[in-house]
Amino acid sequence: MKTLILSILVFSLAGCATLGAAPGAGESTTDAGVASTTDASATPIGSPSQDMSPKIIIPVTGGAPVLGIPLGGNIFLPVTGGAPEIGMPIGP
Repeated sequence: MKTLILSILVFSLAGCATLGAAPGAGESTTDAGVASTTDASATPIGSPSQDMSPKIIIPVTGGAPVLGIPLGGNIFLPVTGGAPEIGMPIGP
């Protein structure tokens, strides 16, 4: 039984490691040899997400998960009403 669980764990980790882009894809090197990313789909740091669909969040103060609409800066407005919650979204 241990062997079965261990083999499933190894295969799942190996599968997750190979799901990313191939090394070197979307990169170009400059004269100094520093790799720079040329991927146009990457969003700059600090740009707000345009997805305004409700998300399940876990409040930073603790408590039950809440369904909320993102307002920006990890602040969510609960769909059931009430004061905005500061929390971390579960999932994408």
